[in-house]
Amino acid sequence: MAPRSAREARDSHTLHAALDEVDVGIVLLDQHLQSQFINRAFPRIWRLPDYEDVTGLDFEGLMRVVTTHRLGPIPETEIAKVMQERIDLVRAGAAEPRHAKLSDGQVIRVNCKPLPDGGRMLIYTDVTDLFEMADRLEQLARTDGLTGLFNRRHFLSLAEAEWNKYQRYRRDASFLMIDIDRFKVINDTYGHDAGDQVLAGVAEICREHRRKADLVARFGGDELVILLPETPLDGAIVAAERLRQETEARLFTSGSPAVRATLSIGAAQASPDMKSVFDLMKRADLAVYAAKTLGRNRVCTHDALPEIKR
Repeated sequence: MAPRSAREARDSHTLHAALDEVDVGIVLLDQHLQSQFINRAFPRIWRLPDYEDVTGLDFEGLMRVVTTHRLGPIPETEIAKVMQERIDLVRAGAAEPRHAKLSDGQVIRVNCKPLPDGGRMLIYTDVTDLFEMADRLEQLARTDGLTGLFNRRHFLSLAEAEWNKYQRYRRDASFLMIDIDRFKVINDTYGHDAGDQVLAGVAEICREHRRKADLVARFGGDELVILLPETPLDGAIVAAERLRQETEARLFTSGSPAVRATLSIGAAQASPDMKSVFDLMKRADLAVYAAKTLGRNRVCTHDALPEIKR
């Protein structure tokens, strides 16, 4: 490399001093991927130990330090693979930002900027907060604020996917529609805060008893639904009866007096004659109507009342 003039040296010193003040990690590499400058934010961004000296390391050595400290002990063959992938991306001058998602939840965005002399400028930004915010917004978009269950729109998208599986494999699938008995009376008698507490309490009971594959949602008002994949009707009825009994036995406290509630639950099983998941839901809705007509606080199927049109 040709010797630099005093002015170039001063300019370089000024540039490096400025880069040391920014909050993002900066690494300047020459055309051989040898590090020419590493700012003070780089080890901080990667949460490297204070004693770790990264000065003068080439790109592979730098990434080896990062990999060792942040990913823990991994086989040398795996380290070599990771190193080669990163080296190839930097050599190619990949312009698209990449994200390194670490096991502790930290997310670092990596930008690679080709330089006129053939070198590279690597920019490392901690974007953990942005990803956490995106996750929170996604969670808000798919869940009901009061109960914490899936909302109607998200449930329907998941239910459609499960219905496609049913049509493909013809494995049993059942559906429960759950209605809180005389919910308006609870609101009118004890107040809407009590009604909200009952609704949230019933949702918690459903959540406590759900299997991992079950989809539970607040469908609207005081109506909750559960889709049970690979479950025949008799299994769905057993699950529904468990929810009914648990709800009947529980006190939903909102100050004094404590509030009790019961459930009318309609159970239905998917069948080949159904064209969509909405046909399954309609059959469960007829079953809820049967449960309410027969006196509430019970589990019914759609054929509990012969006069109901199927």
